[in-house]
Amino acid sequence: MGRFPSPFIFVISGLLASCVSTQSNKAQPTASEMRRDKERDSSEKESGAHLLETANQYARDGLYREAITAFNQYLEKHPEDGAANRTLGILYVKSGAYKKATQYLDKAFAIYPNNYELNFYLGEAMRMQSRYADAIYHYQRALEADPKNTGTLKALAWAYYNIRYYSEAIHTAKQLKQLAPNDFQVAIITARILNKISMNDKALALLNRTETFANADSIPFLNSVKGDILLSMGEKDAAEQAYRKALQDQPLLPGALIGLAKKFIEDKDKKNNETAVVYLERALKIRPNLFEAYYLLGKAYQKSNPLKSLEYYKMFAKEASYDPSYQHELAEIRPQLMEARKASNANKRSDATGSTGKPDVEEQF
Repeated sequence: MGRFPSPFIFVISGLLASCVSTQSNKAQPTASEMRRDKERDSSEKESGAHLLETANQYARDGLYREAITAFNQYLEKHPEDGAANRTLGILYVKSGAYKKATQYLDKAFAIYPNNYELNFYLGEAMRMQSRYADAIYHYQRALEADPKNTGTLKALAWAYYNIRYYSEAIHTAKQLKQLAPNDFQVAIITARILNKISMNDKALALLNRTETFANADSIPFLNSVKGDILLSMGEKDAAEQAYRKALQDQPLLPGALIGLAKKFIEDKDKKNNETAVVYLERALKIRPNLFEAYYLLGKAYQKSNPLKSLEYYKMFAKEASYDPSYQHELAEIRPQLMEARKASNANKRSDATGSTGKPDVEEQF
């Protein structure tokens, strides 16, 4: 004789059927829900496209601050957009934010490894952070895409110069001379290199020859470099005359201000020393990243204000520690920095022990 099913089974079956029905409804959204999702996606795409176009327009108009803000907003939702990362990185280079530039350009490089513009600006970002080997790598990649680009060849020559690869720098300068024989910047690069390999007569002859056909705007730069070479030769009066010529035509030329200040400091005259400080401070207002100015301010204050001198030396060491072109200056000030560090550590130990010679109770915890 069969048994009737338990009422409990009917309840369970009803619940299971309800669950299956609910899951089925969730898996298959209604037509209105699908339409809303589609409209939302379309709206987000339109909004992103509008923001990207706005960012690009700001960049084209030279409104870098507004462009950077817009690109950052766009990349929050589209972080893998290689073109946007590239453009934002380039904007950061042009704005002087080189570390941030590297962050975005590296992302873009993974997508566009052979892009000329990306490699050039990534090289610039690296060079301005004293990462010369990385800069050279990216300049060379840029030149693979555009072998005769004089802007990139100039940057490559400077990178070689900064790490004292003078033979490679000279080779690059010769390429530049063939491509742009009357470019005063090429003459300046070549003269700087010749100065470093003790061919000063050739360097000065090149600058004098270039001055005969250069336009008026470039002559102050030529005179400033001429002053640097003459000063390195010990020709102080001739160097001062060259610097003053440069500043007569271009009063806010940082290189000439620093060169003349350096000459005054070497004179060891108190009045000239005070003038040197004025010139150096003016140069730093124009270009705050001029590391050498901090070093020279340290020298200028060394006798009159040793504590202030030490602060400037610390600033110089912090900024120039990874730059091989300042190794001589860093070696010169290292003993003073070490003495200051020892004195600071001794004072800390003295403060820790207190006046009784025993460790201070608070310091133990």
